[in-house]
Amino acid sequence: MIERYKKSAELDPNDADAWINLADAYYDENEYEAAIEAYQKAIEINPYFPEVWNNLGLSYSMLRQFKEAINCYQKAIEIEPDDAIAYYNMGFAYEDLEDHDNALKYYKIALEYEPSYTDVWNNIALIYREKEQYDEAIRCYKKALKINPDEQLLYNNLAIIYYDNQNYDEAIKYYKKAIDLNPNNAELWFDLGDVAYEKNDYELAIKCYRKATELNPSFIEAWNNLGLSYTFKEDFKESIKCYEEALNLQEEDAVLYENLAFSYSALNDFDNAIFYFQNTLKMDPDNINALKKLGSIFCNVKDNYKEALIHFDKVVSLDPSEVDFWESVVRCHEKLGNSEKAKEWIELGSRLKANDI
Repeated sequence: MIERYKKSAELDPNDADAWINLADAYYDENEYEAAIEAYQKAIEINPYFPEVWNNLGLSYSMLRQFKEAINCYQKAIEIEPDDAIAYYNMGFAYEDLEDHDNALKYYKIALEYEPSYTDVWNNIALIYREKEQYDEAIRCYKKALKINPDEQLLYNNLAIIYYDNQNYDEAIKYYKKAIDLNPNNAELWFDLGDVAYEKNDYELAIKCYRKATELNPSFIEAWNNLGLSYTFKEDFKESIKCYEEALNLQEEDAVLYENLAFSYSALNDFDNAIFYFQNTLKMDPDNINALKKLGSIFCNVKDNYKEALIHFDKVVSLDPSEVDFWESVVRCHEKLGNSEKAKEWIELGSRLKANDI
């Protein structure tokens, strides 16, 4: 296609349409520098095409040359002052420059000429969300949904705001609407699962994460969160299956190792718990939770007091305030005949109890 348009422009270099066609073809192929050159040729022939100025601006935007893009959109507006698309593009360029005030200004002008422009409503809402003006953002999304009630992205974005503000019932409501429009979207099921998880509705969370893994069997985060949901339901055998599915997709992951270790520990399978806690520490040697859990298992289950103290001592070296395991440390020192050390930790434990009171 490009070669054909290039020949047309070569045959008649004064044919603006030929240059526009060539520029559009370059743009479609993501060859933005070549597109800019061709659009500029068309403008040299006829500088009064607002659409060409717009497209030239878009080409500059794709190259992240936003100031040049803004100049082009301004030219388009000068030629056609009621062009909502040019104002929208202007707003988008200012948004890319993180100039939210000017972005809002031009988005709002675009709406004056095209009140049903849902992309504009969406972008305004995103800016209000960035500014933490959530009520304004919600108002914009709901306005957009009245115009286009079949736009999945709007329901999704509205759900995110409610989720961020811990209004989980509303977040669930809008995620479900988004899923009704796009039921095979694994990400949407995963996001709905996250809301249910935060709401402690583990039945719904399991249903959603399970659906996400059915739609995308390689969805590691969904497998992990499915495992966490089963963990909170104290169905540790199922949680282990989920974590192992995730590990099959990603062989080394400290979080998955730790989650597996916790589930095995809950099942009193301490050999596997030790194995996975140790793997956790290979990847994350300063993981205080894993160090404390290992210390506790070695002290209270395996009667390996020296090994337990190694882990407890590492915790204290990382964070001296982390001493809630003091009773286990006392036991270790007593079993090893370290009476002075045991006494020190007993005194520490008494101070902690007094502070709690």
